[in-house]
Formats: sequence, C-alpha cells, structure tokens
Amino acid sequence: MLMLYVLSGGIITKKTAGAVCNSNLKVLYKGMMMEVNVMGKNILIITGSPRANGNSNTLAAAFAGGATAAGNTVEVLDACALNMDGCHGDASCHQRGCCGLKDDGVKLHEKMCWADVLVLVTPIYWKSFTSQIKKVVDRLYPFAAPKGRAQCTVKETYLIATANNPDPAVFGPIKEEFDLVNTLLQFECKGQLLCGGLGGPDAIDEHPEYVEAAVRLGVGIGGAKAEASAQQFSKELNYINKLRSRGL
Repeated sequence: MLMLYVLSGGIITKKTAGAVCNSNLKVLYKGMMMEVNVMGKNILIITGSPRANGNSNTLAAAFAGGATAAGNTVEVLDACALNMDGCHGDASCHQRGCCGLKDDGVKLHEKMCWADVLVLVTPIYWKSFTSQIKKVVDRLYPFAAPKGRAQCTVKETYLIATANNPDPAVFGPIKEEFDLVNTLLQFECKGQLLCGGLGGPDAIDEHPEYVEAAVRLGVGIGGAKAEASAQQFSKELNYINKLRSRGL
C-alpha cells in the first residue's frame, strides 16, 4: 500500500495514495515538503510490483507527490490487490463498451472513465510488465473499439519502470509494448522514467536522482504553473541530501 505523508492544519497524517487532494495542503514525502495548488488533472496510477515497499512503488509515491503538489488529483490502483480475471477474448466488450466480467475490472473501467492521465508503474519481469500489470493492460481491450473509447477519458500516459540490469537496452521490449498500447488506445505518451541498476528492494535509497526525476515528472503535469513547485522541491531535496551526507 502506497502511503503519502500529509501535513494539514499543522498535523501530519498518513493517507493511502487514493484520492489525495485538498485545499491548502502540503505533501511531505521522505522529508520533502511541497505546497499543493489544487485545480488540475485527474491522474490514475496503476502499480504492479508484488513488493509493497519496493523500488517502483517508491517512485510511484514520489510521482504522486509531485503531481499532487502541482494541483492534480491522484488515485492509485494496486494491480496486485485487484481481484480480476484475465481477458476471455470473446470481443463482446466491443458491442457493450465494457467488459462483461463482474470483478474488480469494473473498478478499473470506472477509473479509466474518470482519469485524464494514466501512469503505469512496474518493475521489469522477463523484459516486460509484471503479470499483474499485463492483466490490467489486457482488460483495457474494451477501449480499443469506438463504443468503449468514447467512454474513456484518458488522453495522456506515462511509464515508470525499474530494473536490476543497468543496461538501458533492458527497457527496449517494454517501451515497444507501451508504444503499442498507446497506439491501439489512441493515447499520447507524455513521458517515461526508466531506472536501471536497482538490484535490491531498497536500492532506490541509493539513487535520490531517480526519486527527484519521478517527482519532477509528476510536477510537470501542472505545466508552467508548477515550475515554482519544481524549483522549491529541488532546493529542499539538495538540502536533505546534504543532511544525509553528514549522517543527520
């Protein structure tokens, strides 16, 4: 379960990374405070790591913090927690505009008809998405037909992926698959964050540049109005890194 640390009214509370949006809100992520300027896009983040506190989920939380700070509304679906069957391939969804299976795919459909932006976050398994994310992708099939696409509000996508292998070539297959999803569903890819060399479950702690890049990617959804937030975050992150280097 992704957690965001939120400071509101002088009180720090934990919130699950479901809808995180409130006026006069500050997001505190691992000591990094960012001011929220509400009024933005609806962002659906779908995570697919079996490790609740793994590297990719850390980046998802960082992205969510940046996007929220830029004034967007963020919701997170954990694909590993969805009770959802795979696609049955009968194509009947093309006539209905939605899948006929009555499971958590109904929730997925509802969120895809709410979100403006879809973000897929996954570690690399066998050079591609995890099986949990792959099942989600398969269940997006209704949106490949006119009736389903007319309901879907998603226009933009982002990909965040992590891998043990430091070679950038390891991300080639997943980039190709992601491009195919965007083409078929008429989405526009707005950004990718591909982070290699993350061997252990806590390896992200040794790569603050990846966390900063994830936050900046999220902040960027706010456009020009978010530039001040990005600059402020950068200053705070540099300060935090200095404290860490001194063992504080």
